[in-house]
Amino acid sequence: MLPVAAMMFSGCGSDRASYRWDGLTLADNTSGAVVGTIVASNSPELTADIAIEPAGTDLYRITARYVASAPSDSAFYTLDFVSPAKADWWMIPSVSYNGNNWGRGLEPRGARTDEGWYTYTHRITPIPGITYSETPQFAIAFWAEAPAADRDNFACSVMPDSLSTTHRLMWPEEEMPVMYCARDKYTDGYRVSGTVAAGDTLTMTAYLSVAPTQPGHRAQHKFLTEAWTMADKPRANVHTPADLWEYGLQYAENWLYSEEGDFAGFTIGYSPDENNVLQRRRGYEIGWCGQNASFANSMLTDYLRHGNESRRDMGMKVLDSWAALAPQPGGLFVTNYDRVIGLDTIPSAIVFDACNLGTAALNYFEAADLAKACGFERDNFARIAYDICDFVRADQQESGVYGRGWHPDGTCYVREGTIGAFMVPPMLEAYTRSSDEAYLESGRRAYDYYLSQLKADGYTTAGALDTWCIDKESSISLIRGAMRLYKITSDKKYIDDAVAISDYLSTWLWHYNTHFDDPANDFNKYDYHTFGATSVSTQHRHLDPYAVFWVPEWFELSEITGDPQWAEKAVAVWENASQLVSDGNLVINGVLRPAGSQNEAFFPSRWHWTGEEPAERLNQWLVAWPGAFRLETIRRLGAADWTSMPQ
Repeated sequence: MLPVAAMMFSGCGSDRASYRWDGLTLADNTSGAVVGTIVASNSPELTADIAIEPAGTDLYRITARYVASAPSDSAFYTLDFVSPAKADWWMIPSVSYNGNNWGRGLEPRGARTDEGWYTYTHRITPIPGITYSETPQFAIAFWAEAPAADRDNFACSVMPDSLSTTHRLMWPEEEMPVMYCARDKYTDGYRVSGTVAAGDTLTMTAYLSVAPTQPGHRAQHKFLTEAWTMADKPRANVHTPADLWEYGLQYAENWLYSEEGDFAGFTIGYSPDENNVLQRRRGYEIGWCGQNASFANSMLTDYLRHGNESRRDMGMKVLDSWAALAPQPGGLFVTNYDRVIGLDTIPSAIVFDACNLGTAALNYFEAADLAKACGFERDNFARIAYDICDFVRADQQESGVYGRGWHPDGTCYVREGTIGAFMVPPMLEAYTRSSDEAYLESGRRAYDYYLSQLKADGYTTAGALDTWCIDKESSISLIRGAMRLYKITSDKKYIDDAVAISDYLSTWLWHYNTHFDDPANDFNKYDYHTFGATSVSTQHRHLDPYAVFWVPEWFELSEITGDPQWAEKAVAVWENASQLVSDGNLVINGVLRPAGSQNEAFFPSRWHWTGEEPAERLNQWLVAWPGAFRLETIRRLGAADWTSMPQ
């Protein structure tokens, strides 16, 4: 370890601060307890200068400047903040939540392997290089500014040892000792060459945020607010909401809509074959990736707004088709028709999942109102929604937990995870419509159960039905549940809950634009910006536009709390999710995309479907759900001329 050549302190010992610096050691002003120490290490040809200055309340900017005295191809440096206490809980947001010790996926578990501590490129973290830990006394967050050139790409690690916890930022970029390269796949680790010439200067600007540890991991609110406040918040080049509405419906009616016998629905999406000719993927789903009910409701809304009768009739035909074929005795509802259409019996292996059932119930409640406004009496629409709620309520356990999914005979498949929370919003909607306290009691008990898991564990799980891991999608029902319960009860505790849930969602939210030097890189070539995107899960490390689904809740939360960050994040999410939506003339990597289509996966790092480099940064899977989510968000915000939406 090399000595630090110079240090600068600018008011770090202020009496108003909660902490004070003694050299490179930070201590609590009141108790004198040591929070941690900055430790710098580097290769012999580098000389380090460390400057520390306050950047906010108990927030410090640490500037590490390294000058090369000789050329080298193996230069390196590490900048650590070492706490003299074992972390009770830690995370690398979007990557590892206390070691990812939940689920059945093969993503990295724990903080290390037998070969050493895991290190990760900053490009898979939503705040560059962010690591966070909670010791019995202190909540510590450590991150750096986003690089403006590939040469400055760096890595991070958190090392929760038995007697200490080390937060590390390091250059050059690496992922060691192995790289998690694709879903459930690994390859050899890599380290970029640390090439410097004599006289070269390398600079890292890091931030250290400290707060007292709080129950339920609430201390993370501080650093997440600070990181968002400091974010550049760049604007993206996107279509207007009015155009996005029209393009989304064009994709649904011209490409996704299909009829098979008496059934009408929207197929799940398109992808190109080896000749770059788009091929339809067979399959219909009421929610999740297919979003048949949501698309149909947008068709009815379009008629009410613009008088398009063909879209009204298409939406009604889809809703009527599902309503005629999908309801089952006891209240279950067929959620997928890719495997069961045309069959006289439903295979016993089929599972009716809570994600799709919750979506079906919510959308059929809404469809009942829309159909009536369009001049159709469909009492069966609301009955479908109530029947789903009644089935799930009857199956609810004493703890409050719902099922994750059910077999056709009504037996529960599994209850593990947060997916059951997708039934909370429709249960609360059933209460709002019927005033039946049984629905409120059920929804509130389930909400309390799933929220208590988030507070205890620091994460939610497996909202994405193709994974079994820690993820973000499972929290959408919690934020919606909190906001609905506040409307029902006026109890401000639900707003406090909504902020805590939103903090967790923010650990998946990209606070910066990922930089690539190469102008031919897909992100540069097609003007895609990562700011406002969200990572999918610990098992799937690509970005997607899923967060557009909770934009209305963040606008509402901002208005109620007076905290502008939630509205700012809503705008960032909306603009990110509205990028690269085709107007019918968009060609990406040789494929002409239909109007309204958009790919679902964006790859800011070496993690992608194949794990091989070089790779396309934008996939060509033009799935249905992003368009449906944008349409649903627009109709939920409810501006007839769309002018209240971010432009």
